[in-house]
Amino acid sequence: MMKSVWLQENKWEDVEGYLQNKKTIIVPVGSVEQHAKHLPLGTDSFVALRVAEEVGQKTNTLVAPPNWVGWAPHHMAFPGTITLRPETLTNLVYDICKSLVYHGFEKIIILNGHREANLPPLKIAITKLRNETGAFLSIADPFYIADQIAREIKVSEPGGVGHAAEMETSHMYYLYPDLCDPSKAVKNVHNKHPFLQHDPFVEGDAVFVPSDVGTYREGAKNIGVVGDPTVSTKENGEIYHHALVKNLVELVRYCDEEVTVEVRKREIPL
Repeated sequence: MMKSVWLQENKWEDVEGYLQNKKTIIVPVGSVEQHAKHLPLGTDSFVALRVAEEVGQKTNTLVAPPNWVGWAPHHMAFPGTITLRPETLTNLVYDICKSLVYHGFEKIIILNGHREANLPPLKIAITKLRNETGAFLSIADPFYIADQIAREIKVSEPGGVGHAAEMETSHMYYLYPDLCDPSKAVKNVHNKHPFLQHDPFVEGDAVFVPSDVGTYREGAKNIGVVGDPTVSTKENGEIYHHALVKNLVELVRYCDEEVTVEVRKREIPL
C-alpha cells in the first residue's frame, strides 16, 4: 500500500517497492479552456484529476502528476484558455510515458478529460510507444467509457450535449459545486443539420470541420456553450460519476490481472 496514490507524493523507494508487485499507472490529462459562464476553465482537468485519484485509491494504483493543459485552439476566442500545439502534447505525453516504461511501468492508462480534441495527439503518442516498447498503453475518456449510463440519464433534447453542456455540467455540479454557477447556465442547441453534429448522442452521418477562433465564438453565441446545461443536475452527475469510476476500476483490474506484456525496449527520453 502506497502512502499516496500520487506518484509525486511518494519517495523513489516507495515506487521501487510498488513495481515489485504492480506495473499499472494512471496518467491524467486535461485542458484549461473556457467552459461558458457557469463552469471553471479547468473543468476537463478537474474531472481527470478527481476520477484518477478515486480510481487509484480503489485499486491501489499509482497516478502520475497531472497534465493540466491540452490542445484547445478553438477555445482561444475566450480569455483564459491555454493551448498546446498538438505536436507538443504528443511529445509531452510520449516523454512522460517513456520515462514510466523505462522505470518498469508496463501498463499505462491515459485518463483524458478533454474528449475529442486531445485524442489525436494522445493516440499518436501511445501508438508510437506501443510499437517501440511493447508496453500496454490505452486512453480512457470519461465521456466514452461511461457512454451507456450517459445515454440512460440524458434528459436534454437531441443536440443538447456538446461543450459545457448537460453531461459535464452535471458532473461538475456533483464534483465541484463551489466552482460552478448554475444561474449563468444558458441553452444553445444548434439547428439540426444533415452532417454537422455537435452532440455525439445524435445518430446519423457526419463530417469533421475544424473550428477557427472566430467561427467557434460565433457558434457558441459569445457565451461558450454548445448544448443545454440548463437541465443539468447534481443528482445525475453523481449517477454518472459512480458508473464512470466503476468502469475504470474494472479497466485497471483487467490490466492488472489479464494483460500480459513483454516490454522489448526501455530507453531514457533524451
